[in-house]
Amino acid sequence: MTLDGTGIEPFAILEAASESILVTDADLERPGPIIVYANPSFERMTGWSARDVIGKSPRILQGVKTDLSIFRGMRETLKSGRRWEGQTVNYHKNGSQFVMEWSITPLRDKAGQITHFVAVQRDVTARVAAERRLAQAQQAAREADRKKANLARYFSPAMVETLAQRDHPLGPVRRQAIAVLFVDIVGFVAISESLPPERVVGLLRSFYRRMAKVIFAQRGSIEKFSGDAIMALFGVPTPTGGEATDALHAAVSIIDEVELWNAKRMRAGRSPIDVGVSANFGVVVLGDIGTRESMSFTAIGATVNTASRMQELCRVLQSPLVVSQSLIARACEESGDELVVLRRLSDGGHHSLRGVTLPVNVWTCV
Repeated sequence: MTLDGTGIEPFAILEAASESILVTDADLERPGPIIVYANPSFERMTGWSARDVIGKSPRILQGVKTDLSIFRGMRETLKSGRRWEGQTVNYHKNGSQFVMEWSITPLRDKAGQITHFVAVQRDVTARVAAERRLAQAQQAAREADRKKANLARYFSPAMVETLAQRDHPLGPVRRQAIAVLFVDIVGFVAISESLPPERVVGLLRSFYRRMAKVIFAQRGSIEKFSGDAIMALFGVPTPTGGEATDALHAAVSIIDEVELWNAKRMRAGRSPIDVGVSANFGVVVLGDIGTRESMSFTAIGATVNTASRMQELCRVLQSPLVVSQSLIARACEESGDELVVLRRLSDGGHHSLRGVTLPVNVWTCV
């Protein structure tokens, strides 16, 4: 028998097919079904010859890692005359495993009775491995994006790209000499009570954006936003050799940025904003600190506490900027030019601070 008008025998098509083809009888009860035909592609794919498998069950391909659960529902599907598809690990004749995907279709006689099943089989080991590698790469990319998002909370975009290449970008918990800067909006409580909520949020967003721009421009990192206050660190995660100078430049630049912001606000008919900036230099404990569920990269210690308390002096001394003698001394060491360091500053004297043991010598903005 040939295909109509072609002279081609159907059997020749099966023999020439590039995909593995098995034909079994229709008895699905064990030990069936029984293989009645296997084409040459089956032999090449599995290592089993047709002579080896004819008269045996396709289960000859199964082994330890074959997932038998995929066959649930197969019998009912095939008995109902529907196609069944599956994928699992099978085994070559030499015992090596491969991943096989196959589609089994019932064959019917002229009376419509199912007489055989034909299984078209494919070795998809390479495809499955590629899909697994792709999934792993996508997971790694998601993890990298998550790490970048976490780093972006603290660092400038350029620094984030650099740190993201490291296995442990922030390093271990350690003691390190850094500069610490605080900035907040003077009288924020009163301001927030006089504005509708959406205006308050808009004000804070503009404040955060402007302060972050200045801090990042001076190689600083933002440790946290808290209400109207920002805590910034300079010299993290690794020392730069210019921590104090960077912090001082950032502090002065913040004052300049606020002046520009206020000019814009006043043109729009809004009230100007006053800020208080304080900065200190010294040794801190630095690293990821917190619970397993809520970890945060931060700095703690007397240096941080002093910098925070110094903000009170902005109100007392009526200066938008107060920096410690420790910061000034370090900045002079870094730059080697005291006149440049002090050009916009004046000696603010010694002051006792709440929660700080010794009086602190400070400098204010001229």
